[in-house]
Amino acid sequence: MPVHPIEYRYFHPGMREIFTEERKLQRWLDVEAALARAHAAVGNIPKEAAEEIERKANVAHVSVERVKEIEKRTRHDVMAMVEALTEACE
Repeated sequence: MPVHPIEYRYFHPGMREIFTEERKLQRWLDVEAALARAHAAVGNIPKEAAEEIERKANVAHVSVERVKEIEKRTRHDVMAMVEALTEACE
């Protein structure tokens, strides 16, 4: 039987709040926003595109539910997040 650190019987309950699906998704979106800023800074993408990504890289625009729905098709969690963020930016 696999042991998951959040489900382990001795795990501190407050840690569950830190490791939610929504918080994980937000951290991934934070990385995408930072990456967009960096690409814009060196001229790889337009500044306006980076600004749009930064505005939409938030769980208010990209839901865990949508990412999971896309993941059923892609079978890849990160690519599902990228696709959901792309949808939010269109």
